[in-house]
Amino acid sequence: MEKQQLIVSNGGGGMMMKLPIGFRFRPTDEELLVHYLKRMTLSLPLPAPVIPVFNVFLSDPWALPGDLKEKRYFFCKGKCGKITPACSGYWKLIGKDRRKGKEIVASAMNQVVGTRKSLAFYHGKHPHGSRTSWVMHEYHLFDSTSTQNPVGHIEDWVVCLVFQRKRQPRNHGVFLTSTNCKKDFKLTVDAPSYIDFKMEDNSDLGPPQPYSPRPSDLTDDLDLN
Repeated sequence: MEKQQLIVSNGGGGMMMKLPIGFRFRPTDEELLVHYLKRMTLSLPLPAPVIPVFNVFLSDPWALPGDLKEKRYFFCKGKCGKITPACSGYWKLIGKDRRKGKEIVASAMNQVVGTRKSLAFYHGKHPHGSRTSWVMHEYHLFDSTSTQNPVGHIEDWVVCLVFQRKRQPRNHGVFLTSTNCKKDFKLTVDAPSYIDFKMEDNSDLGPPQPYSPRPSDLTDDLDLN
């Protein structure tokens, strides 16, 4: 049986790993900064070659390599500005912390290891572009040795996470009109509940319970005969 090829070209002259079907690359912000971006900046071996090197500002977000339905990560040099031109539009910083970015704190050390900035893609020319559903998170390493700027960054490499944000419906309820009442009323549809199969105590739900027919079921069977 032929084995699946897991190492493919990333289109930029390097090689990257192609994950098997069913596997997803979903690192936390801390893992992305400490185990990937930091090692990339220091020219150290990466845990896995799953992030390609690509200049995301030379292409539209939907034209970037990878699966459009999945979150795509890229190593890129430099950093974005408040407005960064792209292929058919531009990226614009968004969010409350658009200037400094959101600080990412390492849970074990309780220290800031980097920042994350959020950008939205606008189609067209600035400042008359129309905002799209494409979003990018740009990750920077924090440089604690910087003396000129207390909130300095190592600007050699950044990680860019590009994805398409799903639009949520504004109304979660269903409006119905009563025939016996002049006023409309709102029927709220409860969200479905979820069962957590990854319980910490690893308790077993046990074997399925045997089926006990109800009297109405027996009556229906007799009627059919």
